[in-house]
Amino acid sequence: MTRQLVYQRIRNRIVELLEWLIECENEPPQCGMNELINSWEDWVPTPSPKGYFVDQGFTPRQSVFLVNVSAAIEDFCEATPEPIENDAAAITLPQWRLVIAAAKPTLSAMKASTKMSEESDDRLER
Repeated sequence: MTRQLVYQRIRNRIVELLEWLIECENEPPQCGMNELINSWEDWVPTPSPKGYFVDQGFTPRQSVFLVNVSAAIEDFCEATPEPIENDAAAITLPQWRLVIAAAKPTLSAMKASTKMSEESDDRLER
């Protein structure tokens, strides 16, 4: 498996996670807020080192957006207990609104690019 293919898979997982974050704007995730945050941190280092995303093939614009989401999630985590015990209360926090506000333009920027294949180093059709 090539490094490019690994990066394409990571990119696709991040897009899915952004979609998941936005789906949970007003309703807690069915699997729980802890699982959602842990899933993000599985794919995105928090905090994200400078240049991390560009080195993986993200555009500079996407990289800035992803760093913003990562920072918003970090702030959200600072505002909540570990583990989060009340998902419904957590999504009412202003920090959660900032996560969603950061995630929406990031997802738009990510979807503006062609979807990446997970089987080859080729791009898929939109």
